Amino acid sequence: MEVLVFDLDDTLYTLNRHRDYHLRRAWSPWLHTLTAPQQDVVISTAVEERIFFRDMPDFLRGQGVADTLNEHLCQRSRDTWFVDLTFDEGVEALLNRLRQRYRLGLITNGPSWTQRAKIDRLELHRWFDYMVVSGEFGVDKPDPHIFRHLLAQFDVDAQAAVMIGDNPDADIRGAHAVGMQAIWIEHHHLAYPTDLAPAWHRVAHVTEIATILEV
Repeated sequence: MEVLVFDLDDTLYTLNRHRDYHLRRAWSPWLHTLTAPQQDVVISTAVEERIFFRDMPDFLRGQGVADTLNEHLCQRSRDTWFVDLTFDEGVEALLNRLRQRYRLGLITNGPSWTQRAKIDRLELHRWFDYMVVSGEFGVDKPDPHIFRHLLAQFDVDAQAAVMIGDNPDADIRGAHAVGMQAIWIEHHHLAYPTDLAPAWHRVAHVTEIATILEV
């Protein structure tokens, strides 16, 4: 095994954890007018519904937020969404250890403007040799072409690489399609398809791969 290929969202960081932290900060001028239980209900609902920029004005309007304040809260969110982004605990230390033994790559689905902002904020260039954003490449995972493209950058066969990600359809199915082994980060919001061959390993959090890879 020479190359480890990672997904980004819900693999190197947990999106719901980020969303909870970020919205509590961005919406604080309004949240401070609510009781603590009311704040928790609002945030848990926004997290569950995966509220992002496009959905935010309607969501806040539905919570009774007046238009002027609504616009202010949405702007605060746009200004700080990526600034607030951090690794899950232990991920940076894991990447430091993995980097000593493996070459690291990344394939992430999404538009360039969001994914590159995350890549820059987390300074992923410190660990990753090659990073492919689907919005720039032209196809999304699980299309085999995006996996083959990254393998070609490393000049390795599929058998020499392992895919690590949370989405069984995008990450595991795509990896299997080109002959790669895969490790599934088992998040509860995504069920494993019954027609998909089992992943090489399954873990609750990405930091657990340290035991599998003995680093």
